[in-house]
Amino acid sequence: MDSNAQPRATAAAATARADGDANDLHEPSHRLYPIDANGIELMLGAMASAMALVSPRKSLNLYDYPIKYLSVTSAILFAYYAILAFAGIYCFKVPDRRNHQPRRSSLSSRGFAVLRMGAATLVAALAISLSFVLFGAPFASQHALTFMAALNVALLGVTPAILTLEPTPDAWKSALLHGAKSVPERWAAGFFWPTMLTCWLSASVIPLDWDRPWQKWPIPVVGGAFLGNLLGLLYVLLRCFILPLARADYAESERIKRDMVRGMAAGPSATVSKKRQ
Repeated sequence: MDSNAQPRATAAAATARADGDANDLHEPSHRLYPIDANGIELMLGAMASAMALVSPRKSLNLYDYPIKYLSVTSAILFAYYAILAFAGIYCFKVPDRRNHQPRRSSLSSRGFAVLRMGAATLVAALAISLSFVLFGAPFASQHALTFMAALNVALLGVTPAILTLEPTPDAWKSALLHGAKSVPERWAAGFFWPTMLTCWLSASVIPLDWDRPWQKWPIPVVGGAFLGNLLGLLYVLLRCFILPLARADYAESERIKRDMVRGMAAGPSATVSKKRQ
């Protein structure tokens, strides 16, 4: 037997162990939940800033200055999405399976991602404003107000899907129509459907003869969109973050219990045999 074989094997094992430790720095904390959460605090902060504008103020409120108010809220939401898209921390970072490191992108690709997000959001806002007009929203006299309301709805409900889904019809159909299965699909559907449904339902109070100031266009629609986005945020945090972590922790605890039971069932004989070996 070669006398240098054992030192070489020991060195190889140490090198493999060091490589494994280096890879573990990029591995997620849970093996059953292979994604790392990012941007949750930024999302909560952006939603708090946007929702703070809902309270009426003398110089900025939706009742007296709707276009100014909607311009400020849309600017806050767009700046928030643009920062996260440029930094690449929106939704979840999925590690690259080949080198266990997050995918990196150049400054030009990040800038293009922000431009693509802005262009797609404008297209979505135009489509939503057209649907508003088809259902009776004022356009000839209040076209700017209708478009700003549609822009806010698009930022709240469609932009999250733009940032998380691939720009293909199949990806959008799979996420929004065929049942979301992956984390990006659940993230996109979790914001899209609550925002659109609450926006649609809240618009039903506009034609009622209650003569309330909050029935004026587009206050119910914008308020419903903000409410739906908040409900979607709670759903996404629960469905995409809290529950998977709880399941991973439960599975890990069950594995530890099974190992303990197997060790107790083996009895002291297994311990003595291991010591003799």
